[in-house]
Amino acid sequence: MLNFVAASFIPPKIIKNTNLAEQCFAKSYYKVKWEQPVHYNIEPCAENISDECQLVIARTVTLNLIVFAFRGTISKDQMHPEADATLLELIPWKYNTSFGKVNKHFFYAAENFWHNNIETYLKTYNDSNFAFTGHSIGGAIASLIALKARHLGLVEANKMTLYTFGEPRIGDLQLAKNFQSLIPESYRVIHYSDIVPHLPLCDGIFSDSCKDNPEKPYHQPQEIW
Repeated sequence: MLNFVAASFIPPKIIKNTNLAEQCFAKSYYKVKWEQPVHYNIEPCAENISDECQLVIARTVTLNLIVFAFRGTISKDQMHPEADATLLELIPWKYNTSFGKVNKHFFYAAENFWHNNIETYLKTYNDSNFAFTGHSIGGAIASLIALKARHLGLVEANKMTLYTFGEPRIGDLQLAKNFQSLIPESYRVIHYSDIVPHLPLCDGIFSDSCKDNPEKPYHQPQEIW
């Protein structure tokens, strides 16, 4: 999925006039024909933050597969408000308040994408397999959208995979436990020197692992170090 994440960084004006996205896809699926990628830009991508998020949607009939790839942070100007946003409080997950709590910034960013045709794709091509992927904040958005799709029953567990890269913590311990039960094919790839997966801070930042504190952010499995 990393090559699809790479394609999500291509500016829309460039992707419409080149085959750069298809070149990225071919590195993962050689000689597979993909429909013309579709980009959606949302500005702002979350409440009260001047920020831009980007998504590429790729569909292939050959594999009966649709990939949603979310772009990560691309500049210092974007990184600062997103870093500040990790300090925001955790709020009850709107679709099941007993399910756990989520980071407010990541939740609203995911909601903006959901209401711009993601739900339509899930319902229109409901017999397809779906892959969600993203880098950094894009990984957080991909995870929350995949979680919502499963919770609402729009995608079966055996038709969904989730791969994120450098994803920050999206919610609390309770959310992490429920997340694993709904999306068993979920993988968080992280690099040991990347600070983003350590944000927002958990309980136990000076130890080898986070403590099971229900009031603090906590990563969902499965981590690939």
